[in-house]
Amino acid sequence: MLDEVEEDKLKVFSEAFLALLNVSNNYLNTVLESQVDSLETTILLLEKIKRNKRRVHLIGMGRSRLAAKVIGEALKLKGISVSIIGDTLSKPVSKDDVIIAVSASGWTNTTCYVVEEGIRLGAKIIAFTATHGSKLDRLADITIYLPGKSRVNGSYILRRMQHRRKTPLAPMGTIPEINAFLIGASIALSINEDDPINAFKRIAELMIENAFRSYSSVLSKSKEDLISVINSLSKAIKDIRIKVYFSGAGISEIVGLMSAMRFQHLGINVLSLEDWKFREKDDILIVISSSGESAVPLLYSKEAKRTDLRLYHITSRESSSIAKLADNRIILQDIVPNRIEYLEYRVSEEGKVNFIPAFEFSALLTLESIVAQLADIQGILETDMRMRHANIE
Repeated sequence: MLDEVEEDKLKVFSEAFLALLNVSNNYLNTVLESQVDSLETTILLLEKIKRNKRRVHLIGMGRSRLAAKVIGEALKLKGISVSIIGDTLSKPVSKDDVIIAVSASGWTNTTCYVVEEGIRLGAKIIAFTATHGSKLDRLADITIYLPGKSRVNGSYILRRMQHRRKTPLAPMGTIPEINAFLIGASIALSINEDDPINAFKRIAELMIENAFRSYSSVLSKSKEDLISVINSLSKAIKDIRIKVYFSGAGISEIVGLMSAMRFQHLGINVLSLEDWKFREKDDILIVISSSGESAVPLLYSKEAKRTDLRLYHITSRESSSIAKLADNRIILQDIVPNRIEYLEYRVSEEGKVNFIPAFEFSALLTLESIVAQLADIQGILETDMRMRHANIE
């Protein structure tokens, strides 16, 4: 298997990473050209929610739900009260609250049902969808249109969509979810800025620029480590006895969950940390932490090494505590040097915060590209992945 990956020179990983990033860059330009009115209206509405001490509720299914949670984390950092519909501690929807709904298709039954109930209760609806004219689009007060498969340009993507190679670039809707992360988080972090549209542009461009630098960092600092990780995960596709766990804090944890779903679609035996007690020697723990010092991921990392699991770390600090424990390290970039996730960030009374999830965005692209490389090696088609996708909302 090592020879297969080395011979390929991580070609599919590289193509997937750059293609996804170029789609995001082109999409950002499109948003700024054709959806700026929707951006302004969305930011003004969210500022009003903060000013009037109302609440934002999030809804989506599967990875769309996780993309919505990323937006929610950014909103919390701006001092806005957030509730996840359906969670144990979810709050009631009241008149003049906002519901942010994420659904690439715009037809997800549960999401549309929740939105309809929210409208009945007097909530305003912000939709993130790739489908013009869908039910969600028609229900929403404001729609941010995401790029979907049919709208993506570029020879590499088209080649994979047309099955000229073994596996598609973005199996199971990757492109809309990545861009819901990028645009949604940038909108949230632009609230209460002096020039919100310029702030939005600056934040999104920083995330994209950091991802380009992270791609170069992976190939210059972590190529052999990446090959080892791919080899190990490729073996896990064939051997269901190997269990894979993800750990992270804050948005890094959400990125881990988004990636865990993709790994499961590949046929890997992915378990949540709720099943940590079932770990065995030679299982795999993937830790996502820019600082490499976050308390809970560090605790899991130490326990993983104590019980002979293989520990893979995605980080921006190759000398961190977790990185020193790891069997392999994938080194990305971060716009905030040596940060410890969330610990040093405090929201001011004006809602100012200097956090931008640039590392987390790069980590998501890295893991998505690993999925593309693994699918190519094993000859896994999108149709195969769909068979492993949950079919009941």
